[in-house]
Amino acid sequence: MAHVLILYKLKSGVRREDFENWLRTSNSAALRGIKRLKEFAVYRVEKRVMADGEPSADYFDLYDIPDIAGFVSEDIPSAAVRKNMEEFGGFAERPEYLLATPLTGTALTK
Repeated sequence: MAHVLILYKLKSGVRREDFENWLRTSNSAALRGIKRLKEFAVYRVEKRVMADGEPSADYFDLYDIPDIAGFVSEDIPSAAVRKNMEEFGGFAERPEYLLATPLTGTALTK
């Protein structure tokens, strides 16, 4: 399972409300249509926890992708994904796409 993390700030002049409306109305539907995307979530960064100052990102996305090779070679080039990425580019300033591998972790139950 591949994990893709996308960190980004909104472009100057983009209203948070407009971006979050796009997430709910257009982006979520487009992402649900991607064959090799098992799970996804978009998180709003509220503040830094252990330091003062502005966070380095306004939002981050986390995608779980069982077949990263197929995702890159077949899903990303599709017209629907390209359209969604173009729309996303109108909101996000220099998004950073990161492929991450978990080293530790477990689901905690109480």
